[in-house]
Amino acid sequence: MKLKNFDCIVAALAALVVCAGAASAQQAATYVGSDTCVACHSEQAAAYNKSLHGKTVPLVKKIAADKACETCHGAGSLHAAAAGDKTNPGFATIKNPAKLKGSDASAVCFTCHNQKKVMLWDTGTHAAKGLTCNTCHSVHNGMGSKNLKKDANDLCYGCHKSKKAEMALPSHHPLQEGKMTCTGCHNPHGGAMGNLNGETVNETCYKCHSDKAGPFAHEHAPVAENCGTCHKPHGSANQNLLKQAQPYLCLRCHKSEHSFPQMPSKYGSFDASANALIKRNCYDCHKDIHGSDSSGGFGH
Repeated sequence: MKLKNFDCIVAALAALVVCAGAASAQQAATYVGSDTCVACHSEQAAAYNKSLHGKTVPLVKKIAADKACETCHGAGSLHAAAAGDKTNPGFATIKNPAKLKGSDASAVCFTCHNQKKVMLWDTGTHAAKGLTCNTCHSVHNGMGSKNLKKDANDLCYGCHKSKKAEMALPSHHPLQEGKMTCTGCHNPHGGAMGNLNGETVNETCYKCHSDKAGPFAHEHAPVAENCGTCHKPHGSANQNLLKQAQPYLCLRCHKSEHSFPQMPSKYGSFDASANALIKRNCYDCHKDIHGSDSSGGFGH
């Protein structure tokens, strides 16, 4: 029993020595300048120089070109000395954000990107699912002002396929027409409320639809509560992104004396008055369905 305990102690000490050696190696790494990196990574350097990062980092962050590589990847002396030998402990002392996991990868980007909307990252569903900045962005080969790997909407559709299908329905926000992107409503970097740009669903909608916001003297309760009560934001087969066609959408709540068609006649169909009701839209009469300052019947 004592021998086994001794073996465990020896193994633990050996592990500590290895860890200490790795830690000291990391601490011993020094900065060697980008010219050393380019000697092996010329393709990456050429792509970086053409990218948004390559063009703006020296101007915005005042980071000299010879320090650009190691600003994100860390001090490179031991990595360079390993000369491509992956068995050399020094090879692993360089950081590759594209291969880092979760918060470790994003932390590299947050060194410079500390804008308010970006720093909400940990509150969003993307972070919770293990995505990183590199899931959507490419530092060396990204496109446009955001260094994205693809068009913004195509990136979103890659995971959110059901939303892409909804956007193809007759009534939809004008993403297909190129007049807006998913980021018009959503903050991909985070947000406690479904990665929305607003604090609530309504606040997000009111950024464009301010005329529906009120306050009104006579409020339509579902409108004040949540626009999603009546509307499907990504697309619908019904006009105005409604969840159901008129008058059936309104009849879910408003079971008044003129809500139900009469019983079918002996000929197996609704009578003329019933058919007239079914074919009408509620807002033929109730024109201010989001609220009104003049009528409790919302424009009736």
